[in-house]
Amino acid sequence: MLVNQKLVSNGKRKAVELLIVHVNDATEQIAVSDLLDQIPRRPKVLNALYVAEMLRTCAWRMESHDLPQELFAIDESISEKHLIKRDKAWMAISPLIEDDEILCNYLYGPVEGIVAELVESSGTSKKFITGSINRYFVMGGIKNSLLPQYFFCGKQFSLREAPESLVDGAINLASKPGRETKYGNPFRQVTQLDVDNIRKFSTKIRNGQQVVLEDIYKEFCGSYLSTVIKPKEAPDEDIAEPFRMVLDRRNLISSRAFKRQLNKIISRLDWIRKRVGQKNYERDHAGKTGVAHKGLRGPTSRYEIDSTVADIYIRYPFSNELLSIGRPIIYFVIDTVTGMIVGVHVCFHGPDWHGAGQALLNAFTEKVAFCKQFGVDIEEADWPCHHVCRELTGDRGTENSDKNLSSLVKGLIGVSIVNLNAYHRGDCKGTVEKTFDTAQKRAITYEAGRVEKVYRYEDKHASRRALYTYDEFMKILIKTILVSNNTSERINGRTFEMERDDVAFTSRDAWVYGLSNMMITPTISRDRLIFALLPEVKGTIRAQGVFFRGLFYSSDKFEKLKKIDEAKNFGRKQIAVRYTDCSTNHIWYRDDETRVLYQLNLTDRSEAYKNQLWASVMHRLEIVKGQLALLSEKRFTAEVINFMDLSRGEEQLKRNLKGLKKTKAKGIAAGIKERGAVEGIVQKHQDGKNMIAALSGGNTKTEMTQSAATNTWVDPTSVPYEEVYHG
Repeated sequence: MLVNQKLVSNGKRKAVELLIVHVNDATEQIAVSDLLDQIPRRPKVLNALYVAEMLRTCAWRMESHDLPQELFAIDESISEKHLIKRDKAWMAISPLIEDDEILCNYLYGPVEGIVAELVESSGTSKKFITGSINRYFVMGGIKNSLLPQYFFCGKQFSLREAPESLVDGAINLASKPGRETKYGNPFRQVTQLDVDNIRKFSTKIRNGQQVVLEDIYKEFCGSYLSTVIKPKEAPDEDIAEPFRMVLDRRNLISSRAFKRQLNKIISRLDWIRKRVGQKNYERDHAGKTGVAHKGLRGPTSRYEIDSTVADIYIRYPFSNELLSIGRPIIYFVIDTVTGMIVGVHVCFHGPDWHGAGQALLNAFTEKVAFCKQFGVDIEEADWPCHHVCRELTGDRGTENSDKNLSSLVKGLIGVSIVNLNAYHRGDCKGTVEKTFDTAQKRAITYEAGRVEKVYRYEDKHASRRALYTYDEFMKILIKTILVSNNTSERINGRTFEMERDDVAFTSRDAWVYGLSNMMITPTISRDRLIFALLPEVKGTIRAQGVFFRGLFYSSDKFEKLKKIDEAKNFGRKQIAVRYTDCSTNHIWYRDDETRVLYQLNLTDRSEAYKNQLWASVMHRLEIVKGQLALLSEKRFTAEVINFMDLSRGEEQLKRNLKGLKKTKAKGIAAGIKERGAVEGIVQKHQDGKNMIAALSGGNTKTEMTQSAATNTWVDPTSVPYEEVYHG
């Protein structure tokens, strides 16, 4: 047992809370002060064996006792008047405290003579001496225990349980604190019942809204400070429904008192969380004690990729008028460990996988040729970033779908892990998010057509102040990236080895040092990178070729695989193909078994869509579908009309044949070949007559004779020549 530990009772026994102020090992006695006393009293004496028995039987338990923090303050932080009072009490009782023999006699023996000597030597009263001694032991037994207990002011205050009513039913306002109400009726004071109701009400405050405390106060009054009135003895024809009525002001607590109690229950951080929601709070308001590079070995361990709309309008270069083509989308690829900008891409489409793929391709390839096409000449050492990362972190957007990212984790490049952050959690890739702000502030000025966050209506719109073309904007963006990589300080990512070797604090220095001392990076060909970063989709092998997005593809090399023949004879089959949305001319297929890459070209069946963008083709195919649907409707109508005409013609022919003689035989009719031969001769004669008429330019006598003969021969009622002249 130690001084300033306390003995506390267990269970439902009579409450005991005793503070140990002295332990006498010689007599096995313990001096304790009762902490439950409102006014400190002289310490009591307990037998150590008795205390041990109470602890053994679990009637009591031992606990640590926390003293007020104000008692440990240094003299410089305490007001002078409090120090004077402390020192006066200390001078009065110090002869007792500093002499162990006198102290033991005071705690464990008679006290009359000791207190009288202290009164005489200090010139104070007995009450002052005993009160100072008792307060000294209860407050921890240190010199500052004698300080005036100003820090307890207000802590012992307790509210009424509920509002008190007078005989006439009015609320008792006799002990109401605060200023007297000058105009109107006063509010009543807050009670413990009000605090409990406010605590219950606080759980019903809705999240995700701008909180107006005055509106919440009105809602509280309507819920807890109102009464329900139900009309009595109402006529049957009336609807006697109960209604709620707010009580008189003398039965209400004030708005100020309500807000004060509510803010005790709901902290300022909780108000922010209610207003913005949990996700926004975690993203924008929660503290970030960790670092993004935790657990990463060095450069290329993880890249972060993201896109944003640039705060600038780009000028249209092919016009003698100042026109804008809109705000481009910037893709950045950032190394998490060093903060190095390793890749960039700017485009006017997306965000989509094409833009993200181009940014990654730029990150994985050298930058000298890339910068040169925009008029920036650099050395390899100025931007030494052409390495494939091991991990990639991005948004969970439509462009970062599993099918687009699958190639990165299938071994085509070597990216082993792809992290897709939760929706609306940009703080999970804070390195690239912060880089956007830095780059746009450095590269874009107001004169260049920057979009201001707070728009001033007296200024021209930023689209009318476009200064840079696409190539010019890329030039200043590249220069800004070079400045950022070579001058931005990188302190948090430093290791012991970097400090030992006196590595500079820039991102480029950390990048170069990390690659040469920590990492082994692979080299991948540009062709392999391009293929891996193309989006992968499904195509169908048909008898006419590989069908993809409504078009057919094939090549001589691919046809030798006999997959098209198999599709014609055994059914269609789906394969994985890759494409670029820049052109419809080609798609690519990679055989998983042989690892051979096949380029499939657009066949003659789809020649109409050659040398086109996929966006244009997809739009045209939708139009074609509509046109074919209209043609199908027209064809159906024509077929119905034709069927009706044929039906009517057959009915007419049946009626015309009613007078002809019909046989009852069921076998094949006799004389079909002979009659067919006669019909053939007649057709030849008619064709010859038409040719003679075309060559002679008019009818002849021969034609008239032949015509008469023909008319006779085709008459179904005529008889053979032999029957006429040899009858």
